[in-house]
Formats: sequence, structure tokens, C-alpha cells
Amino acid sequence: MNKGKKMGEDIKERLKRGLTSSPKYIPLWYAYDETGSKLHDSGSSEIPDYYMNWSTIDILRNNVQDITRLPYKPTLIEMGSGNCANSRLIIDELMKKQQNLVFYPVDISKEFLFKTAEELSREYNNALVVKPIAADYERGVQQLKQLKGSKLLLFFNSLQNMPYDDQVNTIRLFSTLMTDKCRLVFSADITQNRESVLKAYNDDAGLATKLHENIIMRLNRDEGSEIDLSMFKHEVEFISDTRPHKTSYISVTLLAKESVHYPIPGLGIGLKMDKGERIRLHEGVEGSCKYTMEQLQNIVEKAGLRVEETWTDEQKHAAICRCKIA
Repeated sequence: MNKGKKMGEDIKERLKRGLTSSPKYIPLWYAYDETGSKLHDSGSSEIPDYYMNWSTIDILRNNVQDITRLPYKPTLIEMGSGNCANSRLIIDELMKKQQNLVFYPVDISKEFLFKTAEELSREYNNALVVKPIAADYERGVQQLKQLKGSKLLLFFNSLQNMPYDDQVNTIRLFSTLMTDKCRLVFSADITQNRESVLKAYNDDAGLATKLHENIIMRLNRDEGSEIDLSMFKHEVEFISDTRPHKTSYISVTLLAKESVHYPIPGLGIGLKMDKGERIRLHEGVEGSCKYTMEQLQNIVEKAGLRVEETWTDEQKHAAICRCKIA
């Protein structure tokens, strides 16, 4: 399909840009092929210390009636939908209020997305019309622009994995789908406790490490490289910053134990690193951001929206924000 080919070409270009930058990086979203998506779901459901998913679900279960209390019957959209575990709670609540619901899950992992869409269709029968869109956010928004009427946009556990400017730009992009009859609901990590944060990214089972390493494994699978992960050390660092227009964040890197040089045939380049050099497993300095509520409000306002209401879990690990047009 032409669209799939175009997406593939863009991925290659972004990989080449990251691998030839200084410092080198590979975007975290590249981890989420079918293998990575399954690893993420396993980590989210099996790691007790991976608080973000548990906290988001806890907030939804305790507040879903308020979160979905809208004056209109909306079409439901989820950006970066994954396995739709969180959106299922929203779907269940909306379908108590309206007999039929149209749901557009948007995700870059095509195979995983369509399997999830099939499961949802079977689970909810004809009452839920599932229309999956295999695309990145920008292409997804372009395909959704023809939708009229009220829309509820969901964006769970993804905002923090982008560079700061991309966070603002992504929310601004979503806002182009919105009128005063629409709402954006997103979750964010508000944990500031260093021990809790580092436990989540260095779990005993090693699932978080495996997800990060899938970035390299996918590069080997898709682009014909033979990068040896044993030549690298996986490192995680937490940097705290509570200034209003900044965020705290995690940095995830692979440290080269020796000088290495690996050809990457599919990209027409090589990965060459000196001993002690690092490659970031995320775009930008920030790998996974942790926010104060003031920082979140500033991001939303920069994007042209306004935070209408917020909910948090008892441990103050996560927040869910509902936003409207400013």
C-alpha cells in the first residue's frame, strides 16, 4: 500500500537522522512494533513497580463517570491506542449513555492495532463500531479531520515520552480536531519520588529493559544490522526539575563498553561509537517526563487549550486532565 510505504520511508529518514546526530538517539516510539507492544502490555500488567498504568486505571475506575460527563454524545478517538485497556473503561461508561458508539483507535503498530480492533468488535458486537487507523499522530489527525460533531479524544500514558516542544505541538495538533463540543482527556506522570521512578524503569523482571532493547532488536530485524547488545550497558537516570516551564525526566541510554562499528544496510549507514559513548533511546533530552500540575497546565495553555478538570490517584503517581478549547 502506498501509505504504508510512505510511513516506512519516513521511519527510515527519522532513524537516519537520529543515528547520525550528536548525541545519537533512536526515538522511543520505534520500540512499539508488535513485539514491543506485547512487551509493553506485559510490563504494564505484570510489574508492580510500574506505577503509571496501575495509577491511570485506578483514576479511571474511580472517576470515569465524571471524566465522561459531557453535554453531547461524542465520537470516541484514542491516539496511540495500544491494546485499548484504558479506553475500554471509557467505552463501557459511554455505552451506558448511548446505544451506539463509533471508536477510532489510532496507532503506529498496524498488526497490533488491527488485532486489538478485531477483539473489541467481537467483545462489543454491533453496538461498538471500531474504525482503526494505522498511522502516526499527524496522519491520524489528517484522516480524522472530516469528522463532524462532538468528539472525545483520549491520549493515555504517551505525552511524557516526547521532547518538551513535541508535547506542546502534539496537543496543539489534537486541538485542530476540536470545537467547543469536544474534549481532550490525557494522562500524565506526576511522580517526583526518585526511588519510585527508578524502580519502574529497573524492574526485577527486566521487562522495561527488554522494551528499551527492542529498539535495537527491531533495528536488527527490519534494517539488517547485527548490533550486539552485549557490547552496551543499559543505564537509567532521573533528573528532577520543578521549574514551571520545565519538567523532571528520565534519561535512558546505552553505553558502549568498547568502540563499535555496525553496518545498517537498510539505512545505508553504520552505527559507529567510541568506548564510553552513549546512544539515547528517546528523542530529545527528556526520555519520560514527570510533571508538577503547574507544568502540565503550562503545556496545555501553550498548545491553545485550557485544563477543565483534573483527577489524581491516592498516591499522587498520575493525573488525568480533561481539556477544552481555550
